[in-house]
Amino acid sequence: MSKSPSLRRIQADVRELSIEPSDRYHAAPLEHDMFEWHFTIRGADDTEFEGGVYHGRILLPAEYPFKPPNIVFLTPSGRFETNTKVCLSFSAFHPELWQPAWGIRLILEALISFLPTPGDGAIGALDWTKEERKKMAKKSLEFNCYICGSCSALLPKQDKNAKKSTSTNRFQKEIEKLHALQSAAENGKIKDQDDKEEKDQEEKKSILTEENDETKAEKKKESGSTPHHNQPEVNEVTEEHKTFVDNQTLAEDSKLVEPNLAEISNSDRNQEIQNKPKTSGQVLSEPNITEPSTVDQHNDVAQEQEGQTNDDLLPNTEQGDFLNSHWLSDPIIHSAMACLAIIVYILVRKVNDIMEEMRGLEAIYSQT
Repeated sequence: MSKSPSLRRIQADVRELSIEPSDRYHAAPLEHDMFEWHFTIRGADDTEFEGGVYHGRILLPAEYPFKPPNIVFLTPSGRFETNTKVCLSFSAFHPELWQPAWGIRLILEALISFLPTPGDGAIGALDWTKEERKKMAKKSLEFNCYICGSCSALLPKQDKNAKKSTSTNRFQKEIEKLHALQSAAENGKIKDQDDKEEKDQEEKKSILTEENDETKAEKKKESGSTPHHNQPEVNEVTEEHKTFVDNQTLAEDSKLVEPNLAEISNSDRNQEIQNKPKTSGQVLSEPNITEPSTVDQHNDVAQEQEGQTNDDLLPNTEQGDFLNSHWLSDPIIHSAMACLAIIVYILVRKVNDIMEEMRGLEAIYSQT
């Protein structure tokens, strides 16, 4: 039965590490799970991690090598958090950067080279001081894995006189590429965060401007609605003023008409006196008649007209007050009056029925 591509690739990685072991790292899958590897790496020379031994897990996906693994450190180092999936350019946090040609050996070489690099706020990264990391490197020799046991015993003794392994030079280009991808990814994240913050600020500004516009519109509506509330009162005043002006004009017209009538009557009298025949021996002189002056006539006529207008206005005012009374237009009073009328009608009908029954009873008693 043919094996899956993932298992074939895992077995190839196992053979490669067993054929060409290294004193700088060690890795092997678990006996009951080929997709979970435990690794042990040695800190790079001339760094704050020198002399330290760091243990961790590599969690391969079912689609390996077409998808990247998750990497978890178990030994405290001051560079990566423990029991946390770390964000690296060759981990599952960046599947778009992963290449199927990369394997377990490249991952181990890259982990050693990434230890002394800055964290830059990546997930699972730490930025402890060099002094703290040196202390953690010394303590790392005492770390024991719950499956693998003593981690420092997993690595072969380092031969300082031996020549440096050529594996580092073989993966140097790939490791440099991984560092470049890591920095680009982190810069992209920072840029995305900045863009997000700018967008959030723009959204906040737009929300504030919208709220200001709404408040301005509400204020305009309130200011525009106030004159409309006062408009009926103005109309009522203008109507009253209009009636008053009409009455004044009528009075003035009547004043003008009355003096003309008085002048006409006076002229007729004078003409009649002149036309009368003169008696002999008598010197006819014009009668000494004191006629009221025109100004007095105007005043009398004006007083009479004012009295008439006041007398005319009083009934109209009373009638207007009567018509404008609130109880004529109150629906509650109307409904009460209707109910009262219905009750009276029912009582009248009831009284009539009782009277008819009494008459019938009287007729029956009279027959007996």
